[in-house]
Amino acid sequence: MDAVKEDFEEDFEEDFNEDLRREVSRHPILLNALLDTGKYEFKCRAYDLSLRGVRLRLDLPLQIGFECLVSIKGHPYIPAQVIWAKKSFIGWNLCPRPSGW
Repeated sequence: MDAVKEDFEEDFEEDFNEDLRREVSRHPILLNALLDTGKYEFKCRAYDLSLRGVRLRLDLPLQIGFECLVSIKGHPYIPAQVIWAKKSFIGWNLCPRPSGW
């Protein structure tokens, strides 16, 4: 658990500096989330949320451009697309409708 905390603190400081350059600011959260690929559903954690996206911790390698549905804290699923991946954190663009759905 300490490794998760260290990763979060390290990434939070890095992300804080990046947020200064962002058009839309991120809000730190720590909520349960679900990722639905259409065939499988994975439990994960949401760490940041903005109007355009969310950062999830998921120990699953996903390629940039991968599309699926994301639900945060039991709310309805939202179409999303991977826009970056670093270690076990994945950045998702929340989009109106992924191309494959």
